[in-house]
Amino acid sequence: MISAVIYKKNLNKFGEEVCGDNFQLGKTEDSKIAVMSDGLGSGIKASILSILTTEIISTMFKKGVDVEEVVHTIANTLPVCKVRGIAYSTFTIVQIFRNGMVKLVNYDNPKPIILKKGQLYWPTYQEKIINDKKIKISTFTLDPEDFIFVMSDGVVHAGLGNLMDFGWGIENIAGYLKRMYRRTRDIKYMVDNLIAVTESYYGFEAGDDATLVGLKITEKPRAIIFTGPPLDPKKDSYYVEKFTKFDGKKIISGGTTSNIVSRITGNEMEIDLTSTSSKELPPYGHMENVDLVTEGVLTLKALNKLLSECKNNMYEIDFDKKNINAADNMFLILRDCDEIKIMVGRKVNAFYHNPALPFDMSIRSNLVRDIVKNLQRVGKDVEIEYC
Repeated sequence: MISAVIYKKNLNKFGEEVCGDNFQLGKTEDSKIAVMSDGLGSGIKASILSILTTEIISTMFKKGVDVEEVVHTIANTLPVCKVRGIAYSTFTIVQIFRNGMVKLVNYDNPKPIILKKGQLYWPTYQEKIINDKKIKISTFTLDPEDFIFVMSDGVVHAGLGNLMDFGWGIENIAGYLKRMYRRTRDIKYMVDNLIAVTESYYGFEAGDDATLVGLKITEKPRAIIFTGPPLDPKKDSYYVEKFTKFDGKKIISGGTTSNIVSRITGNEMEIDLTSTSSKELPPYGHMENVDLVTEGVLTLKALNKLLSECKNNMYEIDFDKKNINAADNMFLILRDCDEIKIMVGRKVNAFYHNPALPFDMSIRSNLVRDIVKNLQRVGKDVEIEYC
């Protein structure tokens, strides 16, 4: 099963309060769709036009309209500037299917840069003329760890008339991304770094709105969290088997829960005593066929605090990956997943009813409920199973 993690960053044209580029992410049953639009000019007018474009495209996709029909509608809807004779808004659509197929549609934006197995890949485009607009469409397949970078022309033109005669240029940007791929596969780092260079080429006063959207193809975009012992101990084996057979990342949150899994599977838990710099959270560990094992309520509480700090997506928080605690680690695993399942044991743990503990620690289910709301708010599909 294939999906993608997506991260976007933009620069506003110097002196403008809003960005004239817009990005939206949509989903269908079998695909994820990223839409980036660049409104003509800059400021409020450009912003409204680009938002209008992404809204129309995203809405039509949600209703199951085929890509070609969406493009046809947009191409016939977008007005053309009477003075400059060009469309008011350009756009790029990337549709990533779960089988690894990618459909890329581009209208007047710089051609997307694709890194396939670390090498630059320039797909063949089929050109369609729709309402006098040249639409480029390509279909190809990608594998986990491949990348697509979509950008507005503000990135390509950085340095124009300043450091470079013709701007940074798509070929130079592609080469820069390829070199960066050799150092890291962190999509946030790659996008942040390239936008930082773009800004420096503008002399830190961007001459145009500049947006870069990075898409990293991933495998197993699902995760399961098993927290709390099942209500009926006779069903421990049933739920442990359900957990271990889950196709995706596996997290155990809770000492009693990890002991149950260890007892039934025969796999020992290994605690990494150097894994935390936090005095508030116990260290985390690992177990065979389990990606992460943590303490329970304290770690979930810290995870919920991190999620609460995210306004739009989970990439808004930076971590020093050499020095992360259990909650940070769980956050990073969930960030790369589209679908998250939480198995919540209902057996009462007398320890958490200690009146000396904070109120929000007394009921695990309340804490899980808050986590679910926050995960859904940042675009995750979440399922809860009480056991």
